[in-house]
Amino acid sequence: MTKMELEFERLKIRDISVSDASVIAQWKSGPLFRKMSTGTATIINEGNQRRDIEKSSSSPNESYLMIIEKRSSLPVGYVRFNWMGGTRQYGWLRFGLGAESGKGYMQEALSGILDHLFDRETYRIDAEVYEYNKKSLKLLTALGFKKEGVRRQAYFDEDEYYDIYVLGLLRSDWIAGSLEAKRSLNLN
Repeated sequence: MTKMELEFERLKIRDISVSDASVIAQWKSGPLFRKMSTGTATIINEGNQRRDIEKSSSSPNESYLMIIEKRSSLPVGYVRFNWMGGTRQYGWLRFGLGAESGKGYMQEALSGILDHLFDRETYRIDAEVYEYNKKSLKLLTALGFKKEGVRRQAYFDEDEYYDIYVLGLLRSDWIAGSLEAKRSLNLN
């Protein structure tokens, strides 16, 4: 696995480590996180998160990254990619924030990470969002992801079925969006 260390205005991005298991378990155990991601039936504890991090860290087909707020040096979230076909050309994105929602950290982190990846070998990134996760859908759309399909009523939350939106972002979309953003800010 290639190491990734990036630094942005307010954030540092680094590979996750086993010592991060307790904070990841804490985040994933929260009711909002469970609703948006893991579901209530999933068992989350430090031990299984530690094993997940160890497995991910030894896999050439995964990138599991921690988002660190520079000022406090505290972790605020994570970003994870599963790479298809043994290269970093095509990946599936997952991400989550701890208690730091609403501060723009995920937009800053994803924007910087995507810029880094699309500047190298990445060609396409996929993501999936439950229909009720409006914040993540808005964020991904703002980053240039296109809604490519709907997996109708593909998620059951123990009470009701929900659609899953399937989104994709191509390198060409990212480059066009970056150029458009620079034009609107008169940065070219």
